Amino acid sequence: MPVAQPLHMSHHKSLMRGVPNHYRTMALKNSLHRGQSDNYHRLRPEAVKSNLLRGASADLSEFIWPKDQWPSLAHNDFQLAQELPTVDLSGLLFGSEEERDKTADLLVKMFSEWGFVQVINHGVPTEVTQKMMIQARNFFDLPLEQKEKGVASSSSKHEGFGYGVESGFYYAGKPWIDRFQCRWSPVCEIREPVEKVFSPSDAEEFSNSIESYNSHLDKLAMQILELCARGLGLPHDTFTKPFNGTAGDCIARMNYYPPCPLSSLTLGLGAHTDPNLLTILSQCKVGGLQVCKNGTWISVKPKPDTLVINIGDTFEAWTNGRFQSVEHRAVVNETEARMSLVYFSSPPTKSLIQIPEQLITAEHPLRFNPSFTWEEYKMYLFKKHVEGNGVKVAKDWLRRPATTSQN
Repeated sequence: MPVAQPLHMSHHKSLMRGVPNHYRTMALKNSLHRGQSDNYHRLRPEAVKSNLLRGASADLSEFIWPKDQWPSLAHNDFQLAQELPTVDLSGLLFGSEEERDKTADLLVKMFSEWGFVQVINHGVPTEVTQKMMIQARNFFDLPLEQKEKGVASSSSKHEGFGYGVESGFYYAGKPWIDRFQCRWSPVCEIREPVEKVFSPSDAEEFSNSIESYNSHLDKLAMQILELCARGLGLPHDTFTKPFNGTAGDCIARMNYYPPCPLSSLTLGLGAHTDPNLLTILSQCKVGGLQVCKNGTWISVKPKPDTLVINIGDTFEAWTNGRFQSVEHRAVVNETEARMSLVYFSSPPTKSLIQIPEQLITAEHPLRFNPSFTWEEYKMYLFKKHVEGNGVKVAKDWLRRPATTSQN
């Protein structure tokens, strides 16, 4: 298969000429077919390339999404009246018990109302994050044929990880994104694919950077879980006890969104909720993350030394719906590349997740499976994505009564 060449900026202006009418017609013709190969369980033969580069036709029609999913809000349209709330976590280190209670209460309020929050004074050193961002950019700046050495084949034990992986979701269109991810825990598997891409010294520096960065996020994730329990009036180890002192089942991902000549007709990632427990995001200075609040899309303005944390489906179920796992997406733009670092936290696969009795009341009757494992939910997701169902049905299994959970 011939290797597609990167789209340089010199191509972008010419591609923009006459785009809307031509592409809208093609979008209607092809909307039933695009995205159907974004499977959860394996890499397609052409998936050795990024979503941006692999097999793209000259007119880029395969990247156009159905009209009803075209972004209505620009990547840098920040409306302060609807700004994502911010929580200061400095009280975790130096605050009194009263200050910790206030922080916990505020965090619970934000997760209940928004499902998302920005956190500052979170304990992740600025230099650690900056170094990881530099390493991520170094990776994506490599020639395509070099990055492809980090692809995991369908026969590899690392299948689903490495360079050019699928999103894990079935979208209505092909996402405009380049991506690398690795399993972070229970066993860190970053070094093997990286050593195929970089020289020994560069591979060591890259691996050390991602290990340092994610080690800080391990600690932060446990602190957030303890604060959530505290704010809900539960024993402090309610959400951390199943981890048994480990980081659980976690994935580290780097996302790169190149400048896009079709930014009004495509998405970097389509609207979805995260299936895991918690997601922690660090983004560069270019906007692109958008959160759906009461049916309205809100652009999240990047801020220095600020992390974005959101609730996943598993945590929504674990709290019997007290927390919200809300839709979010990534939009792209014509002129600036965007990068984000993503940490997906989940409990150990076989640990039992039980909804606390205190969260099942007359005011809040049982809405989700009272007990399940992360492994069971992942198996459901695997099955549904293979069958071609979209992200809208992701929570169905969690909402079912326990007696039908194996159906």
